[in-house]
Amino acid sequence: MPTEKKIGGYSEGHLLKTAKEAVAKKTNGSIILDPEAEDRIPKFDEKELLLGRVLGRGGFCVVNEITKIKLSDANDNSTNNGNSHHKLDDEHHIYNVVQDRKFMSTHCIRSGKDYRYALKILQDSSRKDPQTFISGVVDLAIEARFLSVVRHPNIIKMRGMALMEDPFANARFFVILDRLYDTLTVRVQKWKKNQVKGIRKMFDRKGKRALAFWVERMTVAYDLACALKYMHELRIIYRDVKPDNIGFDVRGDVKIFDLGLAKELDCAKDNGDGTYQLTGDTGSPRYMAPEVAMEKPYNERADCYSFAILMWQILQMETPFENYTVSMFNKKVVAGGARPKCDDKWPKIVNGMMIRGWGPLAQRPSMGEIAECLRDEINRVSDTEVNEILDLSRKSEMSMHKQKYAA
Repeated sequence: MPTEKKIGGYSEGHLLKTAKEAVAKKTNGSIILDPEAEDRIPKFDEKELLLGRVLGRGGFCVVNEITKIKLSDANDNSTNNGNSHHKLDDEHHIYNVVQDRKFMSTHCIRSGKDYRYALKILQDSSRKDPQTFISGVVDLAIEARFLSVVRHPNIIKMRGMALMEDPFANARFFVILDRLYDTLTVRVQKWKKNQVKGIRKMFDRKGKRALAFWVERMTVAYDLACALKYMHELRIIYRDVKPDNIGFDVRGDVKIFDLGLAKELDCAKDNGDGTYQLTGDTGSPRYMAPEVAMEKPYNERADCYSFAILMWQILQMETPFENYTVSMFNKKVVAGGARPKCDDKWPKIVNGMMIRGWGPLAQRPSMGEIAECLRDEINRVSDTEVNEILDLSRKSEMSMHKQKYAA
């Protein structure tokens, strides 16, 4: 009988049992998680998936593109949903249809070497340290459970998961996601490189392309705000708003991904003032609300702080607090209240929203209020010609993307 694998002196089985207990504790009392919904997610054996290049690595996991899905059971009971007659380039249909194993196998390749799906699994470096291993298993399990019930056009879709007896406590557990292109980090760099010259003419109605550039960034921010608003309405706090957790699909639609730190708020555990005693120091320091960094009680409006900092980055196209050391950041930002400087050229309503957003917890606007502010600003400056420029830009980007992957 083979010896059970050990990680840092602990058996893998013991660590997985600990991880399973942690997942159960973190999701205890949930009113939205649904085992039946989890059961309906298509299941795959890892051997059925042919993986391509690495798309990215996070704190615990690695993401690979899936180049082929070869079903091992020829008589699969799932159906094609009657969708075989749809064209492969009908992306609206492809992204919104309820996909099963056969459908995914048939539609794995979009065109040439342009693949539709990606696999996320615990990376090898996370299997060497006991605490890292447990944290990685727990994060991926929680993300899968939330993604099985969360449905929003600006939140990544989970299309499948590992076929195994105890999926949320298995070292080889994986999820299949829609493949994304670009993170917001990369997109901001592109925006800065390609920004329209003469930005001071942004609100000159004759400067259509400068205006379209502004509307494009505001629209990305609005879509993100709507996704966070949706999560907050489900009483889910995301807790890791940052550019590296935001991507774009082949159509250019922005998507929030990586829900490993998401937490469903339990009304029964309210401190009486709308805050909760949640795990502190959670997320990425640059975007983390001060109350979270200082391990004080907080609520979903910690996400609003993070969004306000992110919003500044989208508009300024610079990394906030870029040259701060850790000690400088803790002293000036966390304890001292230092914040990015808003540009006077930006609309007052937008600047006011950001300033309130990164202000004291009790004074922050909700994500609903933030989304409404952004929508009003987009409506104020948009017109038909600007929208046509944006549409043309997106079509051009999609065309370039298809040419790149067809080569």
